[in-house]
Amino acid sequence: MSETHWGPERRRRGRWGTRILIVGAFLVCVLVVGYVARTGVDWVQERSSTTTLAGDATIEVVIDEGMTTIEMGNLLEEKGVIDSSAAFVDLVKSRGTEDDLQAGTYEFASDEELLKIVDKLEQGAAPTFTVTIPEGLAAGQVAALLTKAGDMKGDTYVQLSNDPSKFVVPKIGGTTPSLKTLEGLLFPSTYFMMDGDGPTELIGAQLVAFQSKTATLSWTKAEALGLTPYEIVIVASLIEKEVSVAEERPMVAAVIYNRLKKDMTLGIDATVRYAVKKWTGALTTEDLESDSPYNTRIVKGLPPTPIANPGIAAIKAALEPADVDFLYYVLKDKQGRHFFTASYDEFLAAKENAPSQ
Repeated sequence: MSETHWGPERRRRGRWGTRILIVGAFLVCVLVVGYVARTGVDWVQERSSTTTLAGDATIEVVIDEGMTTIEMGNLLEEKGVIDSSAAFVDLVKSRGTEDDLQAGTYEFASDEELLKIVDKLEQGAAPTFTVTIPEGLAAGQVAALLTKAGDMKGDTYVQLSNDPSKFVVPKIGGTTPSLKTLEGLLFPSTYFMMDGDGPTELIGAQLVAFQSKTATLSWTKAEALGLTPYEIVIVASLIEKEVSVAEERPMVAAVIYNRLKKDMTLGIDATVRYAVKKWTGALTTEDLESDSPYNTRIVKGLPPTPIANPGIAAIKAALEPADVDFLYYVLKDKQGRHFFTASYDEFLAAKENAPSQ
């Protein structure tokens, strides 16, 4: 191996080059520090502040009875509690606790660890009481139920249901309707309430449930039926009030659409009951002749709002009516089954033999 020998002049040039490199590096550092001082410090402080605030914030999530692990994961991701629904599902499956996750109202930190989130769901929330709201009740009927149970003030529930501005209105078919009442969107289910919760919290939970339960429905079918998604909910509320036998829902939906197409009045007495707030007992002649936009015996078309809060099955029937030409139906037995026909004469004959209600 040969050895290279440097002369005195060459060595001096080498030392100067090294000094220049050092000075240059120093100047670059000064420029970088100056830039950070001008711009980076604010960013760092902002990030630090945001992280602190995020760590202190909590996110409320309502897990409904019957939700699958995938539905829970999707909801938690949508709420910003977790980053990945798939990671949540994988963790639950690895623990073998798919059937152990419990419904309830939970509060999570926005930076909470995934393992702790799953632990909470396995242990369950600690509800003070539950509220079960059956399908097909109007807000006024729910209020009576709440008052009777003694857990909440029914009057306040009704007042709040008529003030959508106080809540986040859920989307229907991808769009948020402009509403005067939340009737129809107060999803029927069992709700797990915490100590101190009242009508505001209950309605909030119902609206969240409506959003999550109806998001994947075939709302695009509404346009083919000539209705808006909100009008589909109105039709669903009529179906919910009229039908007690599951397989009849699509047929009642067909009757409603067929009558609308023929510019006939719907003649649904449940709308009259909503107008006069008479939920039980026989309707009088005065009731049936009431001057109300909800009286479909007199006024053509759909009522201006839903008349009750329908479940998923009724909404699906409103989106997927049976392919039949029926225009009439009448009760045929005390089990709640109906006779359907396209003939007015057949309808009148069947009405003569209908059981008393």
